[in-house]
Amino acid sequence: MAVARAPKIVPWTSTEEYMNIADWLYSTELSERKRGVAVVKAWRARGRVPAAIDATANLAEIMIADQERRQGMSISQLRHMYSMTLIRFVNSIVDLEQRGTFAQSMTTLASRIGMPAWFVELRHTCTHEQIPSLTVLRSACEQAHSWIGDYYWKRQARSLPEDTMAHIREAIGEYVTLREKTKGGGTNDSISAKKSTTDTRAFKSAKKSLKLLLGQLHEDAVRLYVVPVLVEPGFLVPEDKRMRSQFPDCAMPSRLLQRWSSILRLFAETWGESLFFEELLSGIVAILVPDSSELSIFESSERSPGTSHAATLVAWIGWILQNYYVTNDATVTPAINLDDLLEGCLRSPCYYSRAVLRIVSALDPTLKRELRPFVDFMGKALTALVAAESEAKAGSIKKGIQFSEESLRQEEELMAQRLKQTFETESENTDKLSMDMDSTIDASDLQTQTAPTAAGRWSYPSQSSWSPCPIGTLVDGSIPSLEWPAWLDDVPLHPTPL
Repeated sequence: MAVARAPKIVPWTSTEEYMNIADWLYSTELSERKRGVAVVKAWRARGRVPAAIDATANLAEIMIADQERRQGMSISQLRHMYSMTLIRFVNSIVDLEQRGTFAQSMTTLASRIGMPAWFVELRHTCTHEQIPSLTVLRSACEQAHSWIGDYYWKRQARSLPEDTMAHIREAIGEYVTLREKTKGGGTNDSISAKKSTTDTRAFKSAKKSLKLLLGQLHEDAVRLYVVPVLVEPGFLVPEDKRMRSQFPDCAMPSRLLQRWSSILRLFAETWGESLFFEELLSGIVAILVPDSSELSIFESSERSPGTSHAATLVAWIGWILQNYYVTNDATVTPAINLDDLLEGCLRSPCYYSRAVLRIVSALDPTLKRELRPFVDFMGKALTALVAAESEAKAGSIKKGIQFSEESLRQEEELMAQRLKQTFETESENTDKLSMDMDSTIDASDLQTQTAPTAAGRWSYPSQSSWSPCPIGTLVDGSIPSLEWPAWLDDVPLHPTPL
């Protein structure tokens, strides 16, 4: 009898997160590489990170630092950083093969795992001899980064085609399209009958190909590939808005149900009702109620779906729960667990999550009593929000009336008087100064040059020409340049005394 292995604790939360790190650490985009390094640092805080992942992040981080060339970093510092990273890389990977009573040489262990021998030689040179040039170290770091990708990361990927998502999208689309054609055929016309026979054969071939593809997919592929395809626009939510549901009833269109009910049952038979429908519900809820931890209650996110899109997703939730959660026999435990669905809706309250909770409450009397306070609270909060928005709009209109043309004209006259007093004072000073200047210069000309009149400086625009603009922008809405002028870099803060 085989002994069950104890579960292994890992710092990542899902296979999707784990494989995403590989894509980020090997991305050509600098921002994605930075993101991958940051996530690995978070993993280190959670627990022990495998040596291969740790080495990959270290190699990526030093290449990022070299590419950005932070201010104040010299060539010598870069060489030392590269050297330490490569030494740590060889030691951490090769030491994993050190087994037995007697220690073996680094070269022997490196050859056992397929590591190039010159990595070990470079490690010895960096440790005991003169540090190599920056060109050699850069090349070694890039090759080490590539080698560990082949040695570790590619072996972790499942044996699926690279374009798995595209294959699934194409197979599902072909199956659904041909099934509709076969269901709609069958007339007495000979040409139509021949076409129907051809469509039937094509449908059987598409169904066989789909089943073959499903047999190659792992359970994780339901969350990573199948559900993301199903929730894309054009699949469970059709592009044609006439085939979508509408609030508040969220009734399932019969044509849409006929199109998808068969293939959903096929997926449930392949992976089990519990696994498939729970993953599908989680994917739908993630679209309906995106994370609103940084938003106020009922504040819309940029990722929020449209009204008819959301109503159709809510209708699918109702259909799934009605067929696979509620059973006629009270003694039978439902196949679907609603913990993730309820948690997602309660964590991110919005109009859509309230509609989902109302569907759950209508189907399950036990949950209805527990969810009623939350549903009532969301309803009151939504009503209060709508009332507050209406009041705010009405208040803004009233405030706009207070800025009358007469009040602005009075303010303009007051400012003009102050400017006139200021210019008259400057004019007297100018007259006194002109007596000491060359007689050929007219004092009135000097006054014109130094003190323009109020009429030339101020003008009153018409009320119809006013247009609002955000604070901190110019009248045309553009953002002024606030950059530090380059010539100020050469100006000393403390001038040297003569």
